[in-house]
Amino acid sequence: MPAGDSPSSTRSELGRLLLGLMIGRAVVLTLLLGCGILVERLLPQSAVRIPYFYALTGAGYLLTFFYALFNRWWVSRPLAAYAQLVSDLLLVTGLVYATGGIDSPFSVLYFMVIIASSVLLRRRGAFVTATGAWLLYGLLVVLIVYKVVPIGPGGRSADPLSDVSAIKQISYSLFAHFLGFFAVAFLSAALAEKVHATGRELMQREEDLARLQALSKNIVDSITSGVITTDLTGTISFVNRGAEEIYGRPSGWFMGRGVWDLFGQPPEFLAQVSDGLGRDRRRRIEAIVAGPGSEAITLGVTTSLLKDQRGTPNGFIFAFIDLTDIKALEEEVRVKDRMAALGGMAAGMAHEIRNPLASMSGSVQLLKKSLQATGQDAELFDIVVREGKRLDRIIRDFLLFARPGRFEPVDADLVPILRESLLLIRNGDEFHEGHLIESELPDEGVPARVDVNLIRQVFWNLAKNALKAMPDGGTLRVRAASTPAGVALVTFEDDGIGMTEEEIDAAFQPFRGSFGGGTGLGLAVVFRVVQEHGGRIRVQSRPGEGARFTLELQSAAQPRARAAARGDATAAGRG
Repeated sequence: MPAGDSPSSTRSELGRLLLGLMIGRAVVLTLLLGCGILVERLLPQSAVRIPYFYALTGAGYLLTFFYALFNRWWVSRPLAAYAQLVSDLLLVTGLVYATGGIDSPFSVLYFMVIIASSVLLRRRGAFVTATGAWLLYGLLVVLIVYKVVPIGPGGRSADPLSDVSAIKQISYSLFAHFLGFFAVAFLSAALAEKVHATGRELMQREEDLARLQALSKNIVDSITSGVITTDLTGTISFVNRGAEEIYGRPSGWFMGRGVWDLFGQPPEFLAQVSDGLGRDRRRRIEAIVAGPGSEAITLGVTTSLLKDQRGTPNGFIFAFIDLTDIKALEEEVRVKDRMAALGGMAAGMAHEIRNPLASMSGSVQLLKKSLQATGQDAELFDIVVREGKRLDRIIRDFLLFARPGRFEPVDADLVPILRESLLLIRNGDEFHEGHLIESELPDEGVPARVDVNLIRQVFWNLAKNALKAMPDGGTLRVRAASTPAGVALVTFEDDGIGMTEEEIDAAFQPFRGSFGGGTGLGLAVVFRVVQEHGGRIRVQSRPGEGARFTLELQSAAQPRARAAARGDATAAGRG
């Protein structure tokens, strides 16, 4: 067995070749049968023994049928090959005897059997078959010469022992057939080996190509980024699994579409891409498209030319990723930077304003008493005192926002803290008739690592803002839960006036409050405290449809170092 061929593959290949041998034998027998019928009609006195001829062709058909019937049950394929080759040699020998013996032209059929053996069994099989063919042919000559078997009409009947020319012709025939058989065996075996080696190499290359194609497909499908190829007209011809997941569509939905439609661009988009690629190797754009749930997602698309082996462009490649979360994080970082700048300013200004303000407020109260102001003057003094107190409250919130104080996290259960905060809010000034508070708090608790005082301030501010957003009454729904990923989720949802996209963007900035009488620092403080906890806060809202604030805090099982590692990557986000 040649190196590199497994036994199973060799048996499979030999089985296919044996099937071809049976088909070839049937074709040759059919041609011989037709020739016999033709000779019988045209040359009734020929030397061909027609009954023997018909019997041999019939035997050949019968053997072929037998081999085909039991082909799948042969235990050894080489044994099956040798069995068929031996039977073919015997049939050819019988055919030679029936058509004139030494003078038969059908001895050339031995060459066909030798060639078939070289294809089936390579070099060894070819030489074994050539030896068998020459021995059978020589035996037939000897039997005819010594009149062991009768010679047919028209066959050689002279006594070779007294006929010198007959002896020479017989010797020449045996020698010529010997040379011919082994020459054909050598040449056909060499050719068969070469063909087999070429076929094996071709099969190996096909397997390598199939593996390479499978690997390429697996790599492209495993990429989480979307990959789309088009022809030069922009018609989509291929999409990978990442593109299907980003759009939430099957591959058939993409095929035949124009790529400009996929990215929400005008038809001249492809011409612009072509012009851009004429100057650069690749071009990058951003596109806003509809995602799986019809929500808007932002894609970062990189375009390059698809070229063949000669470097001729025959299409375009569009690789894209979902930038929605990245854009949200960028916005969060911008908010954090703005708030850091404002916080630093607030810390400095608070101390510069608070002391003079206290002096002014005290002085006004003394003036009111000393002057015994009444009427409009007394009212003006009261306004100054009241506004001074409001300014003092704003400064106090500013200090809390700018410097929240010492952060002291502990492992705590958020459920009791939420219940206490909701009890206080029910008895606070913001809770009016028509307000309703519903809570879904698990009995097993929600563990988290928090600063209890600071997180209580967060819950209070979020609940108070929710009640303010429902001036005509409504329901505040508070939920808490733990996720398998070790995150504590707390949600505050109201039925209030809702928020626009612009209001959501500015929600956590100082002095951007939407309610009268407030300092505009409540949500800014919430954001700062959540950031200090290494958590995240997300907002989902639409005008007139209420708002939902979702807190994500580290579970009590998570080490503080893990939360600190996320410090720069966590901030307020848009829902």
